[in-house]
Amino acid sequence: LHLLNYPNPFNSSTYIRYTLPETQSIILSIYNLAGQKIATLADGIYSAGSHVVQWKGQNPLGHTHASSIYICRLQTATGQQLTQQLLLLR
Repeated sequence: LHLLNYPNPFNSSTYIRYTLPETQSIILSIYNLAGQKIATLADGIYSAGSHVVQWKGQNPLGHTHASSIYICRLQTATGQQLTQQLLLLR
């Protein structure tokens, strides 16, 4: 598994790239520092290879989250990967 986001820090949106070694079921989620899940960006079976998802720093209702550090978690049947991302609002 490989997981990263760019740009980081970001203002209006960030792209989260993940690479899977084989076709598998995944859940890609965003958490705040309190450990609360605030977004699910991918949930299902994805093919081997590289994938990219955009996160605009918003909740499902379209409201922008506050400037903070957020955790991106890629979970599979074989493990998980975490990254930190910093949302800066101007």
